[in-house]
Amino acid sequence: VVLDPPKLILSRDEADVGHRKYYDFNRLAASLVAPNGILVTCSCSGLLSTPEFVKMVTAAIPFARQPQLLALTGADADHPVALNVSETEYLKCAWVRL
Repeated sequence: VVLDPPKLILSRDEADVGHRKYYDFNRLAASLVAPNGILVTCSCSGLLSTPEFVKMVTAAIPFARQPQLLALTGADADHPVALNVSETEYLKCAWVRL
């Protein structure tokens, strides 16, 4: 199952709502993955850090599914990250075996 929603956190004021949407989408997507299947889940919200993204994905997947993070990827070299602007690390993708 591939989950690649549009940007869900449009501003800092909407961060809580956006986090909840990502959580809900990931919970639903995980429920569609067959045992030992793969969930590829992505985010393009710069206001959602990579550690927050991984934490949210982990929380959205029931513990009984025993999720395994196979890879955590981001943008390729044509989308460089400005070291002094964390929001430029906006593309993130988790490959999770369930």
